[in-house]
Amino acid sequence: MLRHKINPGLEVRLLQPEHAAELFALVDANRAALREWLPWVDATCKVGDSEKFIAEALRERTATRAYQAGIWSMGALVGGIGHNRIDAAARVAFPGWWLVPAAQGQGLMTPCCQVVFTHAFTQLLVTRIVVGVAMGNARGQAIVKRLGFKQISTLKNAEVLGNRSVDHFIYSLVPGQAQPSARR
Repeated sequence: MLRHKINPGLEVRLLQPEHAAELFALVDANRAALREWLPWVDATCKVGDSEKFIAEALRERTATRAYQAGIWSMGALVGGIGHNRIDAAARVAFPGWWLVPAAQGQGLMTPCCQVVFTHAFTQLLVTRIVVGVAMGNARGQAIVKRLGFKQISTLKNAEVLGNRSVDHFIYSLVPGQAQPSARR
């Protein structure tokens, strides 16, 4: 997926090297809010870190078809979405996504996820999408439930965020399980 226009004001685009400065500025301006649930925020200290992230993501896309895209709303970069990993042998995708606080609550993420997940099932031919959501992340839990994911387990000490260890609810989505409905 190189670019997908969802509606006139919303699109998902594959991150490219020329997006590094814009991506870094977005993360830097929203650092305090993003670090609550995203472990990579504090390691993003300069534009070079975003350049490295994009370069690694492009290499990963070539190697495994996993990709990282930006979310643009009304022409402005407001977040990211993509597959952190794709296990080709097991045909499982492990996506992740985020939005800056100013873009949350506007109904942007659900259609972006629907596009990425449809692409995963129809083009990447995965048979399952698996995500872990921190137990305290109510917004993250709400979106996966809205999209039709089913909780399959919990994972203790799944991730370190800042100075705290968090447990994850593990969710799974298979083709035909997804709910095509808009935001509830």
